[in-house]
Amino acid sequence: MIVLKGEERLDAEEVMNLVGKINGLIYARVSTTDQAKKGYSLESQIDKCKERAKTKFGMKEDELIVLVEAGGMGDDPNRPALNYALYLLEKGLGKKLIVLHPDRLTRDNTLQGIVSRKIWNLGVDIDFIEFEVDPNNPESMLMYNIQGSIAQYNKAKILANSKRGRIQKAKKGEISSFKRLYGYNFNKETDKLEINKEEKEVILEMVDMLLKQDMSCTQIAKELSKRGVDAPNGNVWYQTTVSRILKNEDYLGTFYFGRTQVVQLNGKKKQVPRSREEWIPIKIPQIIDEITHEKILLRIENLSRTSKGRKSRDYLLKGKARCGRCGGAAGSGITSKTKTGIYKYYSCRNKNVRGFADGEKYVNCQGKNWRVDLVDEVVWDWLKKRIENPEHLLKEIFAEMNDMKKISKLKEKQIKIEADIKEKEAEELNYVMLFGKGKINETQFDALVNPLKEQISYLNEEFKIINGQIANVENSIDEIEVMKGYLTTYQNAIQNDVLVMNEKRAILDLFVEKVLLHEDDKIEIVWKWENESEDRHKNTNHLQTYGG
Repeated sequence: MIVLKGEERLDAEEVMNLVGKINGLIYARVSTTDQAKKGYSLESQIDKCKERAKTKFGMKEDELIVLVEAGGMGDDPNRPALNYALYLLEKGLGKKLIVLHPDRLTRDNTLQGIVSRKIWNLGVDIDFIEFEVDPNNPESMLMYNIQGSIAQYNKAKILANSKRGRIQKAKKGEISSFKRLYGYNFNKETDKLEINKEEKEVILEMVDMLLKQDMSCTQIAKELSKRGVDAPNGNVWYQTTVSRILKNEDYLGTFYFGRTQVVQLNGKKKQVPRSREEWIPIKIPQIIDEITHEKILLRIENLSRTSKGRKSRDYLLKGKARCGRCGGAAGSGITSKTKTGIYKYYSCRNKNVRGFADGEKYVNCQGKNWRVDLVDEVVWDWLKKRIENPEHLLKEIFAEMNDMKKISKLKEKQIKIEADIKEKEAEELNYVMLFGKGKINETQFDALVNPLKEQISYLNEEFKIINGQIANVENSIDEIEVMKGYLTTYQNAIQNDVLVMNEKRAILDLFVEKVLLHEDDKIEIVWKWENESEDRHKNTNHLQTYGG
């Protein structure tokens, strides 16, 4: 029996060799929120499905492939193991897909229909151990769809109830879930924060170093690492970690619940900030008083001002340069003196992050530095050639932009969304009629209609977004004209190279999204105007000489 977890794949030759030998695929899923109980642990699912394959279909273990989805959300259409299961079925591997329960396949009614039809259209049967379904029986399909709607409804209810419960606990001064706040321990019995005496002493010592010993945040980080004091996460003390702890207003005695919220779209989670008015204050033991906190903020602000040092000479790729090794921002801050003069270098910010482990400097990126004058010269010469014919260039950009945005495609999508909304509204009306005739009860009606209302709401939001996208593309026509006038005005100055650095940067910003500086002295320029259907337009150049 072959077991594939998450992103694990067979190579093309293995797939070809298994055609005709594999009769069944087993799909097992457990999400990050599922508990290993009620038969939903991965091991239990696999054992039950394997037993079904043997007893009901007479399959042997070497005729089975198990696809394991650990941590996959039930309403995510882009689950690796599920998508690979569909791929293997398309390649002719398996006559049966065996799953414990429909909610292991998906917890979204719309997605359930899409995935199920795709499998059945391949001539493959779906065998659910805990639910019988016959795609050729209307009554069976009705119950299958009702089950899908109930699963979706139950998930939404659980999330809503959990959220409501956390908010109620916060209003009572209790913390329902807690990751980490340096200086405190979380008491699971009382759901409250308690002082961690050792970490509190470290915080107070950091305050003393800052205010009485005149040490900077970098010096404090180095000193703590030299002493072997455990950092909040791992063994590296960063200057930013020290600064963040010292500035944290939680230590004044109030922890705020609900500063961020998790939104979910197509199964993907994203954390976004909430407005301060929505935060719920929870009283916790105080470590730093308000007067001391104000002194800390003032001291750090003064340190920030004095540590800026001399103003760096202007450089072309300000905000555009990126390290080709790690992708970090590359700024001009490194200087070297040689017999031929003083040279400035683009250097990766991750390389210069001030962190310390065991008292020694800790470096996140080992990439090289790039001489500013050479890089700027290559990039500007490339751009000058690119924009020497404004009429031709702008025509090219406009053509690419049309390919990229394609107003007609957006409008086609609008029409499809409008049709989907009407279809959902008609489906909702059908359930209203079934309820009115007594064919379904109130619980079933809510389970069927509430997910539809959510889908309609989502479709309406998507419709608004597309409207905005169309407006942006249409506004870009005016931007092209502005660009044309700008380039025409500065054409002579560009060719004669009499522009000041700010003007050069303004022109560069019109066309270039970013510039990647690679280890082999290759410069990769990423053009702003990209085509969504193709790879991003890239230009690469090599430095002819390198000074360090």
